[in-house]
Amino acid sequence: MFQLVCASSRYGYMLCNCDYLNESQLLHIRTRLAIAAAIAILAVTLLPILAISQSTGTIEPGFAGALVAVRQAETAGATPNEITALVTLLNKALELNGEALKLTTPSDANRRTELVSQVDQSLITVQSQAHDLTTLASQRSSTNKALTYVSGILAAFVGMILFAFVVSFYRSYRIKRTFQMRITRK
Repeated sequence: MFQLVCASSRYGYMLCNCDYLNESQLLHIRTRLAIAAAIAILAVTLLPILAISQSTGTIEPGFAGALVAVRQAETAGATPNEITALVTLLNKALELNGEALKLTTPSDANRRTELVSQVDQSLITVQSQAHDLTTLASQRSSTNKALTYVSGILAAFVGMILFAFVVSFYRSYRIKRTFQMRITRK
């Protein structure tokens, strides 16, 4: 017995009891579920891509490259402490860029040029450190995977040896018990 929403009433939907669903109703339900699943999959896959493209589209290309490099280091498995150091450098570059943008008079041109060169140097440092961290983190994760597999193999081998020892001990004990039994007449 199924309860289905059959028709809408003045106060909401009414439930009706049905013994079965016909083929057209099942097809209708399946298509809606397939559409909902497709929308969910698209949303999960496209939202991070859209968020990154929107966040990097409004800033300068140097900052965008540095942000992408830091994001790659983070996804490669860099630790939060390593990412914090990169974010600190990015924040310093943003502060210097903000100061450079405030200097608009021609007399401040030298100071502005100096600040812009410091911003560029900071961004180059962030990108190089992020690429180094990406390499290091991927090596670290590969090493961790290899150690996991090796430890699993070793654990299986030790388990196999222990099992063989226990079976051997059980058999030898059983044989000794058999020969120790005395057969007596009643």
